Amino acid sequence: MSQFHDIIKSTESRLAKAGVYCGHGYDSHHDEAVALVLAAAGLPMDTGQDVLNTSYPRPADLRLTDFVQQRIEGRKPVAYIIGQAWLGHLSFHCDERALVPRSPLMGLVYERFSPWWVGGVPERIVDVCCGGGSLGILAATEFPGAEVLCLDIDEKALALAEENIARHGLQGQISTVRADLLGPLSPDSVDIILANPPYVDAQDMADLPAEYSWEPRLALEAGDDGLDLVHRLLVQAASRLRESGYLFLEVGNSWPAMERAFPRFEFLWLEPEWGGHGITALSHFDLITLLDSGGYNLARS
Repeated sequence: MSQFHDIIKSTESRLAKAGVYCGHGYDSHHDEAVALVLAAAGLPMDTGQDVLNTSYPRPADLRLTDFVQQRIEGRKPVAYIIGQAWLGHLSFHCDERALVPRSPLMGLVYERFSPWWVGGVPERIVDVCCGGGSLGILAATEFPGAEVLCLDIDEKALALAEENIARHGLQGQISTVRADLLGPLSPDSVDIILANPPYVDAQDMADLPAEYSWEPRLALEAGDDGLDLVHRLLVQAASRLRESGYLFLEVGNSWPAMERAFPRFEFLWLEPEWGGHGITALSHFDLITLLDSGGYNLARS
């Protein structure tokens, strides 16, 4: 009978040979193989290395064969196959109702938004375009005294977020609201906005690996330059943030389009140790300055 380390090695080899794309929460074919092998055996992702030299259970073989077939032939992301994804130290239920959790904004939450936010525990944190709610849930666990709102326009994504909120027992701290960006929020009512909106431009959408076709197009696609929603979000954030507040925004590959759209504003693009790009921190004052440089009328927010 084969041992776990043999099964992981052979699975990794098959994934690498098939050339599957790693970009949905796993950085390598090895990491994907470990996740598939453990899930097929009914073991948690944090199983210790002691299991490597133990026999792989026969009932798991059929499940693993099915998992690998879905991954190679269907190009289905691992998180959707096993129904679970990790972001930071937390696990989340994961399916095609929302993007696979992977936002590098996670690291800013763990750093308690330092050095930008200096106001202690924020009174209200908003996770806009929340998908399955992972960022809002991470923020709630980091700031137990904060009110957290998870906003999304997609009812299916919000249903998944509510499942994850219940999974972590945070129903008393986190609320979900169906919303077009920040529309329903009152002016000057938010301390922190976490924003991972759709930002994939038309060219990148055409070039995405097949794995992305499993994710909701609504959560990815954002027009020719990737900024269709971002422009509206910037205006709304300037109105909804308190004077001491911050918008932490991810725009990925569309960061050059941001600079072209606001050539008179000097963006601070973060280079986090945990990976990711196209991330910026904007204070309330920064937003006013940025929008003024672009000739925006804040009255339309």
